[in-house]
Amino acid sequence: MPAKTLFESARESARGFYASVMRGEVSDANVRGYLRMTSQIEDIWNQVEQKVATLITQGATPWDAYAQVAYALAFVRAARTQTVFVHELLAADAAADPSTAGFLPHVTYEQAEVLCTQIQPNLERAVMALNDPNYDPDVMLPMQLGPRIESEGAPCPVAHLQGMIAAAHETRDWAAGLIAQYENALSGVKAPVLANITAHIEQLKGKLALADVQLRAGTDLVGQISQGEATSELHEKAEDSLWKAMQGFFLISQTVANPTFLTPKQQLRTRMTPRQQYHDMHVSVENLWELLATDSARADMRDQQRPEGYRPVLDRDITGEPTPGEPVNLAAEMVELHGKMRGVLSAETLQFLDEIQAAVERGDAMRVLSWGECPFDPVYRTKSSLVLVGTRVPAGFEVHWDIHKNTYRGAVQYAKRFGRSSSWSECSGDDE
Repeated sequence: MPAKTLFESARESARGFYASVMRGEVSDANVRGYLRMTSQIEDIWNQVEQKVATLITQGATPWDAYAQVAYALAFVRAARTQTVFVHELLAADAAADPSTAGFLPHVTYEQAEVLCTQIQPNLERAVMALNDPNYDPDVMLPMQLGPRIESEGAPCPVAHLQGMIAAAHETRDWAAGLIAQYENALSGVKAPVLANITAHIEQLKGKLALADVQLRAGTDLVGQISQGEATSELHEKAEDSLWKAMQGFFLISQTVANPTFLTPKQQLRTRMTPRQQYHDMHVSVENLWELLATDSARADMRDQQRPEGYRPVLDRDITGEPTPGEPVNLAAEMVELHGKMRGVLSAETLQFLDEIQAAVERGDAMRVLSWGECPFDPVYRTKSSLVLVGTRVPAGFEVHWDIHKNTYRGAVQYAKRFGRSSSWSECSGDDE
């Protein structure tokens, strides 16, 4: 590489001074370094697709072939979506102001970096899943896109929003193509397509239509913002809509291959039975609501969000406890729990969820309360003596899983009858 001239060095130094000091931007060198590791995505993807083709040639139905490589497909597709997102953020920023090439606004840099750190682990998961028929992932699928980084103290830069639009359009076309590819594979099958597979495709199409609406709304709002005619509220709504659209396309790309990925509880049962092997699992806030809370508790949370204007996933900066008489923000409680757990659901918790569900299905237990100590803590009554996570619970007792015990690994709690209260109070954990 030829040495830089004095003039070129001075110009680069001036650009760096302008971007970092005058505009408070950050060098993108770290992000670009991460992106160099993404060159193997296409190779891994091709290996997965080749295995699908081989399985179909050997006589497997398309849905069985896809299901056999579902984990590998989900992880490599997630890695690709994350890569596209980062590329488009960088491209939009460079196009908006070439004079700051090599530097990014803080929000863009932090969003790009947090996505980049997930790409290589997802590729490694894809390779392990492809080569190990007994692969058991350490994360719940579908993964959530994120975490989302929001601009602090100022509206999100327009270039950042334009990068999100570009990424959303590319991932949208890609998600639609994956659905069409799957439908095309099914069309060549002589045997009747299973009803749940047909329903799954229709469900994916519905999610695609919803994400399209969100993308259009966000794009329209960014157009208004680009003309300098927008409040901070419109900036936030534009970013919200675009993020929801990206989240939708991200989910579709992971779940085309396997319907159970859209039903976390069924996925958990499928994974844990019959091997009964449990290990800690990385989960999102959304996973916690699906796995820990009852339908009733989730409905209570949704009913609260509408009038109060809370955002269950995005309001991660909610702090402080409710004052007497003030309603508890149920969504914030789950976000707080997720933080205290460090995003990891313990093997013991997973085992309890599996064992109590099996007991309910056998008729050996029944749920008596949707809320126990917390909005995600149902209470059950045993009809016969049960052993739950190594603890024997006599027949006719009430039992629940206290996830706050043992440094948020959880523990079985049971009594002849737990006390009742007409109001909700803060859960106490080992750290309090």
